[in-house]
Amino acid sequence: MTGSHSFAVLIVEPGRARVCRFNVELRGESLWRTTTEELAQRLAAVRPEIVAVAGRLDLATELAEDLRRRGLADSVFLITPAEDGEPTPTGQVRVVLPQSVSALKPEELVQRLVRAVLEAQARTPVSPLTGLPGSPVLRANVERHLVAGDPFVFLYLDIDNFKAFNDVYGFARGDLAIRMLGRELIGSVQAHGAPEDLTVHIGGDDFAVVTSSGRAEGIAQQAIAGFDANAPELYSAEARELGYIETPSRRGEPERYPLMTVSIGAVDAGRRRVESYLELAEIAAEVKAYAKALEGSQFVMDRRQD
Repeated sequence: MTGSHSFAVLIVEPGRARVCRFNVELRGESLWRTTTEELAQRLAAVRPEIVAVAGRLDLATELAEDLRRRGLADSVFLITPAEDGEPTPTGQVRVVLPQSVSALKPEELVQRLVRAVLEAQARTPVSPLTGLPGSPVLRANVERHLVAGDPFVFLYLDIDNFKAFNDVYGFARGDLAIRMLGRELIGSVQAHGAPEDLTVHIGGDDFAVVTSSGRAEGIAQQAIAGFDANAPELYSAEARELGYIETPSRRGEPERYPLMTVSIGAVDAGRRRVESYLELAEIAAEVKAYAKALEGSQFVMDRRQD
């Protein structure tokens, strides 16, 4: 989603369309109505985060593909009543509502749509490298917790000395390191987490987990132990024996870099008040930076509180 407080939903129905903007509590109102013939012109000026298409499946599929192909929408979802048994088109996400779309009031339709879409996004892997959801799913999950006032712990992870490793061994082996951390993180969440915990690949070598205070340390420590045990296998025998690699620094001078480790910064939203996703991300980055300044793999929990 774009924006920290709201997101836009475009709803296309047979013969008409409307766009609504909603805050994270799913309250909002229609901004404009139009006919489907005017849709392309409207979308050139208003780019919604979510597009829902209801109506004939063949026309809906054609419109959804056209919107995504032209970059006029980030996500397109086809809306069908529960009795519709048609298979889901390739490359689309099908949101099935419990009754006919036309029988729902506009506000109820949008609220059910948004909840179904967010659930579908949380189940849909978006990273081809790790098979994990990405930052839009993370943001939606965190904002729902913040609005509900739920206590949770946010773990922010990345790989130490990853750039140097990538420079020496190339991006393909760098991808192996990212996949390795992803696997270790998934395994640690399965071992110490709960079904409602969220594991996310933010991008590059950055990962995040949303969990509870009682599960956070177990997840972090197992992920660290697994990565520390396996990461050396990605290096040459000589580098493993030396315990470092050598590559030019940003100043162009030779510099030694230790083998890759993991830094994890944790923020407990139950201990201190966090107002927004952006604030949480800033605090987590600060704590992770402190962890990275320490030697080796580190798990650091922010102990500050209100």
